[in-house]
Order: sequence, then C-alpha cells, then structure tokens
Amino acid sequence: MLMRIPMSPGNPKSTTVNVPTGRIRVLLVEDHPMVRQGMRALLAGTPDLALCGEATSPEEAVRAVRELHPDVVCLDLMLGGVDAFEVIRRIREENQHVRVLVLSVRDEQAYAERCLQAGALGYAMKTEPNETLLTGLRRVARGELHLSAKAAMTVLNRVNRPSGDRSGVAALSDREFQVFQFIGLGHSTRQIAERLGIGIKTVETHRENIKNKLGLEHAPALVREATMWVQRCT
Repeated sequence: MLMRIPMSPGNPKSTTVNVPTGRIRVLLVEDHPMVRQGMRALLAGTPDLALCGEATSPEEAVRAVRELHPDVVCLDLMLGGVDAFEVIRRIREENQHVRVLVLSVRDEQAYAERCLQAGALGYAMKTEPNETLLTGLRRVARGELHLSAKAAMTVLNRVNRPSGDRSGVAALSDREFQVFQFIGLGHSTRQIAERLGIGIKTVETHRENIKNKLGLEHAPALVREATMWVQRCT
C-alpha cells in the first residue's frame, strides 16, 4: 500500500502532499502498522521534518521515490522477510539524490556495512531513543553518515583492510548472505528459492559457496553455523 499523506484530517481521501517549505521530506518504507503509526506521531512533533508518504513494499518504495521526491527514505531493513540491500540500490537508481536511513531491530554490527555498500548513509536501531532517530534523519539528510560509534569503527577497520582479507560471514556476497540467513531460520532450499525468486540449483550453488567461504565440511555444519549466527544477530 502506497500512502500519500492527506492535506488535513478532514480530507482523508486527498492525494495531495502538503509539506511546508524548508522541511525535510521523509518517506517511510515499513510494513508494520504499529511502527508506521509511531513514526507518524514522532515526525508530527518536529519543526524541521515532515512525513511526505508511506510505502509497505519494495515496489511501492521505488514508485513513491519517483512520485513524492523525498529527501530521505527511512527504510525498514526487512520487508516481507527479505533484507533491503536490493531495495536500497533500486531507490538510489531511481533518484541518486535521495538519502537512505535504514531502520531495524537487527544487529547493527552484522548489517550496517552491507547497507552502506548498497548505498544507504545510515543505520538506526528501532530500540534507540526517539531523539537519536531524529538526529539520524537530519544527519543523513545533510549527506552525513549515521552509525553508532561501535559500528562506525568496525566499518572503518574493514575499509582499511583489503577486500581479499575478509573472512567469515563478512566474505559472503549479499545473495549468499541472504541464503545464509534463511538457512539459519530453518528454510529449506525450495523455500529459499521461492522467497528470493531464484532457481533451486542457484540456491544449491550458493550453499556450496557459503560452505567453502566459511570452511564448513558438510550441510549439517552449515545449518548449525547459520542457526547460531541468526540467534546471535536477531
């Protein structure tokens, strides 16, 4: 559901976006109604930020960026159970000037760097104080990076390390990382293929590549490693 914010409570069917001049236009991409409700209330109380629209799926997000011209997209990391790396790329391809702040309950240390590589400028935890989130939106709107100090240090350390030196889960491609997560959540190869819209043989190839990169000898070891990783990071 792509939702445009009406001009006034008395005209709920209006599709005109009414954002005062000078305020930062925020597009919220989130599929949980309670989170959207909370974000509406939070932004309604700020003098410099305004919600210009909402979307609940990747397709709606891309369309909303095209139609509403937001300054910042506040994007849920997991839309429909799939992480948003590709969504970030699609949003940036649609409008290279829009900035993206990822909002999540998932471990920042595990996901933030991949979000930045995809094109986001910030990563904020849903458990953080409201003021921290608002600060993140403002910083990202200015083109600045928004991460916790701990995550920023981790990213800097990895940037200064040759890509060939990466090991463990950090060495996985984004698609391999997605498959790894689904394995940890108990999904079968067929289920993973359906969720990601790829072939079963492709998933099997990814599983083999993941085992090789993580130094795992067999499928049970992969399942065990993935399950433990998901438990630590969610």
